[in-house]
Amino acid sequence: MGFMNIHDVLIMDNEENVYSLYMYEKKIKMIFYDKKNGKVDKKLILNNCLDEYDATISKAGIVYLVSQKIDGSIVLTSIEGERQEENILAEEFEGKLRNLNIRVINDTIHIIYCLESQESNNRFRIFHHSLLGDKWDTNIITDITIRDILNPINLIQLEDKLIIGYYDIVNDYEQVFINVYDLANSNWSNKIQLTTDNFMKLYLDMISNNKNEIDLCYSKLVENNFVITYEKYYLSDVNFTKTIEHALSNPANCMYPTFIYAGEILWVIWIEFNRLLSCYSDDGGISWSSLYSWESSKKDNFARYKFSTNNNSIANIYNFNYGFGTYGEVISFIGFGDIENAIEVPLKSKVKKKEDDEDLEDINEVEDTSEKEVISIEEGSQVKKEIQELKEKVEVMEKALKTIAELIENKISESIIQEEESSKDIEKIEDIEKRLLDIENYLNRRRRGFIR
Repeated sequence: MGFMNIHDVLIMDNEENVYSLYMYEKKIKMIFYDKKNGKVDKKLILNNCLDEYDATISKAGIVYLVSQKIDGSIVLTSIEGERQEENILAEEFEGKLRNLNIRVINDTIHIIYCLESQESNNRFRIFHHSLLGDKWDTNIITDITIRDILNPINLIQLEDKLIIGYYDIVNDYEQVFINVYDLANSNWSNKIQLTTDNFMKLYLDMISNNKNEIDLCYSKLVENNFVITYEKYYLSDVNFTKTIEHALSNPANCMYPTFIYAGEILWVIWIEFNRLLSCYSDDGGISWSSLYSWESSKKDNFARYKFSTNNNSIANIYNFNYGFGTYGEVISFIGFGDIENAIEVPLKSKVKKKEDDEDLEDINEVEDTSEKEVISIEEGSQVKKEIQELKEKVEVMEKALKTIAELIENKISESIIQEEESSKDIEKIEDIEKRLLDIENYLNRRRRGFIR
């Protein structure tokens, strides 16, 4: 069980009937799910077709399918109820169409595709055809260079503008460019470069939920792993300014990033290790939720479907060009909505940041402890130094006392020998002895103070 790399288109009309178009053995077939009576009808639409095709639905409920047949002819097929009509747009067209897209805007059909250059297999030209009345108007949008893979192009509408997004190589790196088509004046702007970093990029999806903003997501190669990258750009006239950028996924083999606006919540869904992961933003891309792994993508086969609807009740709630859904007779979209059906996956950068913060706290605690120990050692050293100084002072005083005592003893001896000494001299000697005793008592008290 896992991802089915197919190219199917799902269309829902005003009555909530579903058209499922798919390619099988060079045939384009359609399964029609009738909402009212619950019936399912299968039918062959075209035979002998190449892999490239696309389909959409007009406001009037007409399904348009554009494809290229094996003989090179380009066919536009319209389906309305039981009626089916084919129109040959070009016979025996030289070259294989790539990235074939069709849009119906204000009842005007727009067909856009890439065509490989005859001079180089890594050069492509992007063409645009629009049906103005009963005449096709043809424009060359731009030329692009690819590395090894032709990445998809994307189309979104901003009120009176149609915007195409694509990759072109600049200094050996893929960069996202856009061109703006004025629907009123039927002309294209020059190419506008959005990204400028030096990273390899794959896949691309675009969406807008505001007439002045464009959201981008793509896979960026960072240290040999692909990371899902989100960016938001603000439109002023024909100038675009990047306002937000986020790395949404863990570094892995992240593929097919896909936008879905569900109400006011913007989801980005992608494939990682053959399972679906996603995250969401409820503030227009400023901040993002945790990552979620959808368990149904592990148990069941799933595919990435192109989606189109003219049902206003659906379009007012859900805005997306592609969506992931279960693969089989019963199709249901997965990868967004109630997160009780998913398992939270930690973002490694946040885990690493938490671990780094904890390590930093441990280091700070060690530094604090060491600092306290240093302070304690310094304080002890200071006390020892003071004690040593006092001891030296006591020793000096003791030596002085001994000298004084010797002098006094000499004086006493001299006084005794001299019998003619008067009584006044004896009183002086007694007074000196008394002072000497007072000094000894004082020093003895100081010694006991230091020893305690």
